[in-house]
Amino acid sequence: AAEAIGRALDEVEAGADDFALVQGAAGGDLLFAEACVARGMRVQLLQPCAEPEFIERSVVASDDGEDWRRRYYALRDRLVDPPRAMPDELGPLPPRVDAYERCNLWLLYSALARGVDKLRFICLWDGAGGDGPGGTAHLMREVQRRTGHVQWIDTRRLAAAGGPTS
Repeated sequence: AAEAIGRALDEVEAGADDFALVQGAAGGDLLFAEACVARGMRVQLLQPCAEPEFIERSVVASDDGEDWRRRYYALRDRLVDPPRAMPDELGPLPPRVDAYERCNLWLLYSALARGVDKLRFICLWDGAGGDGPGGTAHLMREVQRRTGHVQWIDTRRLAAAGGPTS
């Protein structure tokens, strides 16, 4: 998966003049952020809740959570800007609004604010729609609706090729 993300970044010629937005969750998010930092890109973490809660819910709660936690902190220590928490930036979560769906839109609108022509969405995903509100399927649909600039790395193909899926 990390190699596929690196190839996708190479395809869009991502480098030190580029800016990456990501939540920083275990798996594809962290792999993507690590690849961006390795290319000298500026990376900004935008998270749906305060960082300690985000780490517990979206990093440690995954398989190999402690390893992902270590990688998260190693990444964060290399970033110029600290993580930004959505409640601090956008205010309290409105009633009946999913925090992860709102965060997806925050990521997307933040990227679009830099110019619709500059947005490139690199997505590591299995194509399943059962990830709930604010999941990968939601963000994929939103980006496709607005720009169509999507590079989907299908984890089912990675698994079929015999490689790891995360």
